[in-house]
Amino acid sequence: MDSAARGPLMLLVVDGSVGEGCVAVLWLDGASAGRLESAAATTPQQPLVARAATLLPDEASRSRLVAVLTGVGPGSYTGVRAAASLALGVASALDIPLLQVASDRALVLACAASGQSTPIVLPLGTREALVVDEEGSRIADRSDAPSGADLERLVAHLPAALVRAAADSIDALRSRGWRDDRRGAVREVAIRYPAAPRGAVERGPS
Repeated sequence: MDSAARGPLMLLVVDGSVGEGCVAVLWLDGASAGRLESAAATTPQQPLVARAATLLPDEASRSRLVAVLTGVGPGSYTGVRAAASLALGVASALDIPLLQVASDRALVLACAASGQSTPIVLPLGTREALVVDEEGSRIADRSDAPSGADLERLVAHLPAALVRAAADSIDALRSRGWRDDRRGAVREVAIRYPAAPRGAVERGPS
């Protein structure tokens, strides 16, 4: 089915680095990006996949997807992995390209768009926090972490910030007719951790 027959094209945007994360679709209009439509969480801790289903409820809507964009961290260990799994699952099932962008870069852009200044402080468990600013991200003890931006205000701007951070990749993909011809594309998500997850054991060379 060609694009004219299936209607306006869409790009799915997901990220789980902060709070309950975000799920949105970017409607694509010709040569330019159009509006963003976000799926709000209807219940506390609603899974990202359930929110994606509200934006893509049927085969007709899913057929309009031409790519998936995901934030790959650093951020919430559980949230980043959930977003990566959703993005990879959708991209693989529909055989469409998967774009990846650093979540901390998008968070800084979202923070500025919300009218706030960094740092951004994300709780990681009960003892640690991720501190994000223009220089990057680092793990800090929660008792030593600085005051951070209002996360609720920031998250509202996160889908647009992810799209902005991935603008060059989206433009390149558009120029190729939304095809990714790289060998092995879509088969792996390179999650970025600021440090190994608690309890992880680093393996030496075998």
